[in-house]
Amino acid sequence: MLTDENDIPPNALNDDDLIPPEGDGDDGDDDLPPDSSDLEDLGVDLPDDTYFNSSIVQEDFNEISLTPPLDPHNNPVEFLEAAFERLKDDVGVLAEEDVIQAFVTLRGTDMPGYLRFRSKAKRINRLASLHYLDQMIRSELPQGVDDPSQIDELVALGMKHCELHHDADERGVAVIPKLTHREVWRVTSPGYQSWLRAEYWKESHSGISDTTLNAALATLNAAGVNEGKLVTVPLRAACQENAYYIDLCDRYWQVIEISENGWAIRSDSPALFTRTQSMRSLPEPQCGAEIDLLWKHINIPPDRRLLVLAWLIESLRPDTPFPVLELVGEQGSAKSTTQSVLRSLIDPNKVMLRGRPKAVEDIFVAAANNWVVSYENLSSLTAEQQDALCTLSTGGGFAARQLYTNGEEHVLETKRPVMLNGISVIATRPDLIDRVVHIDMPVIDAARRKEDSETRSDWERDRPMVFAALLDLFVRVLGVLPTIKLTHKQRMADFERLGEAVAQVLGYPIGSFQAQYAEHNRAGIDRALDGNPVAQVLDKFISERLPDGIWQGTAGQLYDQLSAEGIADKTTWPKSPKGLADQLRRLAPAYRAKGIEVSHQGHSREGALWRISAEVSRQSPDQLSH
Repeated sequence: MLTDENDIPPNALNDDDLIPPEGDGDDGDDDLPPDSSDLEDLGVDLPDDTYFNSSIVQEDFNEISLTPPLDPHNNPVEFLEAAFERLKDDVGVLAEEDVIQAFVTLRGTDMPGYLRFRSKAKRINRLASLHYLDQMIRSELPQGVDDPSQIDELVALGMKHCELHHDADERGVAVIPKLTHREVWRVTSPGYQSWLRAEYWKESHSGISDTTLNAALATLNAAGVNEGKLVTVPLRAACQENAYYIDLCDRYWQVIEISENGWAIRSDSPALFTRTQSMRSLPEPQCGAEIDLLWKHINIPPDRRLLVLAWLIESLRPDTPFPVLELVGEQGSAKSTTQSVLRSLIDPNKVMLRGRPKAVEDIFVAAANNWVVSYENLSSLTAEQQDALCTLSTGGGFAARQLYTNGEEHVLETKRPVMLNGISVIATRPDLIDRVVHIDMPVIDAARRKEDSETRSDWERDRPMVFAALLDLFVRVLGVLPTIKLTHKQRMADFERLGEAVAQVLGYPIGSFQAQYAEHNRAGIDRALDGNPVAQVLDKFISERLPDGIWQGTAGQLYDQLSAEGIADKTTWPKSPKGLADQLRRLAPAYRAKGIEVSHQGHSREGALWRISAEVSRQSPDQLSH
């Protein structure tokens, strides 16, 4: 006789025999376990000596009849929840056919739920491949059902979280609202690419290829150009509604607003500042120091400090031309240290000082990615490079073919402050000399030298206070500036007017800066003539061959006479009368400032006519308007 559940023969019962027939009619007995008579009614033959334990059958009955197998078609949520328990330890679960079917069903009936489970899969097991899962799901979708690609998802993500606009050059601009601030990136910039990758990872826990990302960026860029507004996207400094704004370039995208009423840090800038990867943050200003603290850290002679302060403030005014700062001195005069310190007050950068540019295009590329264009240890610049710096000073552009496969032009247009340093004079062409603030730096005595680490540490300690003092000076200058009237203006008249305001704010007598700037420009004229081979020969010709002070003739005749004077270096001498005429046009303003008129008189049958008059002008150099 059988006395234990383990003694029941394995063929005595099967699962189907334990399910009661529908419509039995025995009210109230549905929850009772079947007895031997019930099984006999179902056609189950039991041996005569079978012992029937109803409690054991009850347990098996409940387990079998109340938990039917999960169906991925009818219960996809429950099915996936059970499957995800196994996914913790088995990444292959996502490739099982029933799991794929559950995802397909859920996608067609509950898209939010589908996206949640898709994202949950990556969180449960980071080795799970969502890319493979998407491929499997896509292969099971009926024909005609459009499954969004990664490109579509990226574009939708960008459109959802950004405002897309464009600038005057029809480049897409993305404005990204945050909880505490707003970020602005060009759509094609590395900054926006990084943001879009991060957002896609948050949504899908999946990476994207460069090819896919570039295709999505091209679409977003086109959306900004065709559907967005035209916006201005400044770099570092901007001017709006009688106030100036400086981008601190910090993680919170804060700016400093400056007006004649004061300065303040704001997180809601009216200017849509963007930034590049090489830009670094300005210090948060700390009040409590005077601007004189700056001179402790740089090697600027006392009689040139007004010029340097005016240059610093002018470099933060994008609505005026920018003078070019030229620091010249022999080894040991702290040229590079001084240049780095000054730049750190207006435009800190990953690379504070750059080497000599190889081509004109390099200058404009640097200007497109930096607020200040800064070069060090220059021995010379080509004529074309000096002309490019003139263009940056007052505003202009550079055009080149965009692609070798088409005729489209790529135009770099900008206006930037420029800093240069070298042992010898760098600016030698008259046009650039007119725009230069030239500083001759004295050699530092060996007893006063410091180690570089000490110099940097001391400056980083004081930089926030010097920056605040510079902002205070800027505010006071803006209050005085409307009252400054210049009777005689130099070439860079806006700079001269601002410098006079700086001088008056600091307590200098009226006209002090104008007098200093006029003397500075006279010295620049001398440098322009001393460094020009044509001017050197022409000076000798005027002093020795023009007793009455006047010469008139063709460019060819003058070329022959000057060439006969004995040219020390033929490589720098003009190759033709036309080349000489071009040089005379460039030198004419410098000679005019010295009271010597060099002028083109038109054309004759013999050629272009020129006149040289050494009669002293009645106007002094600082009274001339250029």
